[in-house]
Amino acid sequence: MAIGRTRSKFLVRGRAQGFSLIEMLVVMAIMGLIVSVVTLSTGSLSAVFGGGNRVSPESVSEELMVLMAAASSQAILSGEPVALGFTSSSTAQEDGIAVTWLRYGRTSGGLVRNRQATWQPVSAHSDLQDLNLSPGLASNLMIEGERVNTQALTVDPGMPAVVFYPTGESTAFEWSLSQDEQVVTLSNTTTGEVERRQR
Repeated sequence: MAIGRTRSKFLVRGRAQGFSLIEMLVVMAIMGLIVSVVTLSTGSLSAVFGGGNRVSPESVSEELMVLMAAASSQAILSGEPVALGFTSSSTAQEDGIAVTWLRYGRTSGGLVRNRQATWQPVSAHSDLQDLNLSPGLASNLMIEGERVNTQALTVDPGMPAVVFYPTGESTAFEWSLSQDEQVVTLSNTTTGEVERRQR
């Protein structure tokens, strides 16, 4: 009897020492949503989303990290991949490119069996907003070790560049943003989180 009690206590203690992967992913998703909602509601993105303003690599990288965290959270919660893509952007002052967001899902309408899964723009009600990149900001994007021409990707706005999966992982990338002497590099870690280095 005493041995049985001791054994059950040991098992309960062993279970209580760690968290499951699902629990960790849910906590990360909630944290990402909270950060993105707070940042978007305070209006701190207005300087970047405003369009033709020249902004520093540091401020753009901060906004990209928030948006990428939100994209990862949406992918985990919806069970559908979310991707970062590029599109042409025009403002009164200059032409450039913008970061846009896509989700992988079935098209709506018609017979269910005829609906195909494709990359589609995210809903207008999503926290993920397009981010205009100033032409004065030099961009060097490496995806899985190969340099990507972001300008070429604007020809097909439905083409994903960096994909965030429901597992919490993402495409391997390294993205350097520079202006004058300032260089900021974003890259994903083995856990799927995005880290930033500045020099």
